[in-house]
Amino acid sequence: MDGEESPAQMPLGDRSRERRRMAAECLTVARQTSDPGIRASLVEMAQKWLDLAECSEYDGWNESLRLRALEAAIGQELPALYDLPYNLPHRLFTLLMQLNAQNQTD
Repeated sequence: MDGEESPAQMPLGDRSRERRRMAAECLTVARQTSDPGIRASLVEMAQKWLDLAECSEYDGWNESLRLRALEAAIGQELPALYDLPYNLPHRLFTLLMQLNAQNQTD
């Protein structure tokens, strides 16, 4: 695996794609073998790869949902912290969130 990322290092969408590719490869080899036991094992392995692909897709969806909930929570806290007299335009609000994050890391 020279120069290749391990599945754990890949972005979630790439991991899912790679796992689906592995499942397809297992099915291709299963079609080419005449041994019923090996064929059954390869089909089972393909199903496991597909299950893993679906899990990584679900994890990505969960992560996106978690980030949106976090952004919403921050959005509810900002007016209390900065005592703003009016609603901010979304772009300005986003900029304030970024500045606040930078201040916390400094």
